[in-house]
Amino acid sequence: MMHNWNGGWGQGGYAFGFPFGGFLMTAILIALAVFAIVAFFKMNKSRNYASDPKEHGLEILIERFSRGEIDAETFKSMKAAIDSKN
Repeated sequence: MMHNWNGGWGQGGYAFGFPFGGFLMTAILIALAVFAIVAFFKMNKSRNYASDPKEHGLEILIERFSRGEIDAETFKSMKAAIDSKN
């Protein structure tokens, strides 16, 4: 039996050496495309910071204080400055 490679389809509906191979490859490509789109949006969502810049600034300030980069007095004055902004 000779394989007919016209467009990947042979006798009996075989493609790429497997029955329903064309359908399988299409399903795999669609699944990969969906995965890539979902991964792209999740990656961009994780890069977005808090919608409120004030909250984001406060988060950074708390992180710096917890790491010991700033002392309590500096923390209080910077927090007051953040709170005073809109």
